[in-house]
Amino acid sequence: MKRCLVRLAPAALVAALVPVLSSLALAASPASGTYNSADLGGAVLTGRGSQSWSAPANAAQGAGDVIHSESWDGSTLGTQWRFACGVQSGPQGVQDNRVAGTGTVVFTNTFAGGTFFLSKTGPWGDAVNDLTGTTGATHAIVTVQYVNIGGNSTPVASRLNIDSNGQFDGSTCTLTFVIANGLGQGDTDSNPPKPATYPGFLDTACGATRIYGSWGDISQLTLRVDCPVPARNTTWGSLKSIYR
Repeated sequence: MKRCLVRLAPAALVAALVPVLSSLALAASPASGTYNSADLGGAVLTGRGSQSWSAPANAAQGAGDVIHSESWDGSTLGTQWRFACGVQSGPQGVQDNRVAGTGTVVFTNTFAGGTFFLSKTGPWGDAVNDLTGTTGATHAIVTVQYVNIGGNSTPVASRLNIDSNGQFDGSTCTLTFVIANGLGQGDTDSNPPKPATYPGFLDTACGATRIYGSWGDISQLTLRVDCPVPARNTTWGSLKSIYR
């Protein structure tokens, strides 16, 4: 009788594992790979973004600014991807290269935290589960071109570069997100109000309560998904040998 109980142990073990394995199979997990935006020959949508300020003219010099970016399909925001709620903890770095009011000013920004969303229908998805996660550090470099017009140093163009990283929820997979080219389109000091077709101005609690900030278009994106390969599981044959 004792021998029979021992031989039944593998069957009982399998029965106990079935619900666990089923739940693991249903967990959302992205496909590893490098995914480029459509303007780079890929399937990722380009996007639009905003950076909120706590006061007019960004009086806090970047401290407390919050970033918010979403995909743009030509009519709707956020259908494929979203990044939101990264907060800048201190003043931005400023390198002023202007001579007599003409030249560039380079602003360096570092944001911490936030969340991201990737649609299940994106090139990384399984068409079943949407993907979410948290971001770590986001670095943004904004280069603004100024021209002396009538004695005033006037901004006429801006470019944005961003790199960010994140961790998928419920997964060991990681995300790297790079924007090679962003084009500033306006701010609340120069040409308010912000159009409704750009992401809302977020506060540090991720609420859309702010009214000051800047906005622009996002292009030349690259997303990199890396999923560590798990250790090889014990085979069924070796498991049976334990109970012989």
